Amino acid sequence: MSVALRQRLARRAVLLAGVLLCGGFAPGWAYETDVVAVVSQQAGVVTLVDAVAASVLAAINVPRVPAAIAADPAGRRLYVTHPDLGLVSRIDVAGRRVEASFSVGKEPFGITVIEGGRTLLVSDWSDDALIRVNAATGRETGRVAVGKSPAGLVVDESAGRAYVADRESDQVSVVDIATLRRVATVATGRAPFALALSPDGRELYVANVQSNELSIIDTATDREAARIRIGLMPYGVAVTGDGARVAVTSQQSGKVAVLDRASRQVVAGMKVGEYPEGALITASGRLVVASWADDSLCIAELRASPPACDAQVMVPAGPRMMAPLAP
Repeated sequence: MSVALRQRLARRAVLLAGVLLCGGFAPGWAYETDVVAVVSQQAGVVTLVDAVAASVLAAINVPRVPAAIAADPAGRRLYVTHPDLGLVSRIDVAGRRVEASFSVGKEPFGITVIEGGRTLLVSDWSDDALIRVNAATGRETGRVAVGKSPAGLVVDESAGRAYVADRESDQVSVVDIATLRRVATVATGRAPFALALSPDGRELYVANVQSNELSIIDTATDREAARIRIGLMPYGVAVTGDGARVAVTSQQSGKVAVLDRASRQVVAGMKVGEYPEGALITASGRLVVASWADDSLCIAELRASPPACDAQVMVPAGPRMMAPLAP
């Protein structure tokens, strides 16, 4: 083992210990700031981070190799997928603990919460399906076949639609939520992974990992309206609350590209950590980027010119995906 690697592992151990020993919140805890839940895949930890104060609030141990995460509308429960274990974990946020884990499909990966927190939609990477699950009991209540290796998913409940990134099929599947029926497929670039909807629901943004592009899908016609070169291995995408800007992480570039929605041009870029993947924009407009290789979160104000990381928060090893918590 090299000296550099030993130093890296030692640093990770110290950081993890510090996070696990930090103070948290008691049952009934409430907050008035932007709080983000961060999945650390290597460490098996979900960290709650105050994006305004740029500080760690709490850390919660979860079963190994967690992947995606979603929060219920009230911010009381978090749901985490574990593809290697075939599990979804349910976290009691106030109690800072995993209160239940249940089997879902073969390799549950992407996840979202619908119907006021009563129902989960989960993509199954190896079974090529979108699965509906009762959030209280963990029981499967339906499924629909989608493309190969479904990864990220996002829903527009007002339109009654779910969108699934079928990574190995180079497409997005469009599913009617009420009937759980696939109603359309839309061709994208190579290996679509992450998805984000514009606030008005008119455009879907798709990060295509292997073709280094961002697909823009017109949701009224279910057709690709544009495809834009965006950086090396785009892994995460997020949209501002006003819909004017789209932020896309480029894993191999170590950067975030900022796209202007109206012109469909990249108007800004910023350097972040090593191997940035997940991206999230909080209710107050802060961009949070999780960098897998250096265990950091970059917190930036996109309205700055040029945008840059205003703060960095260290988290346990392997941060990837995130979810906002409602106050």
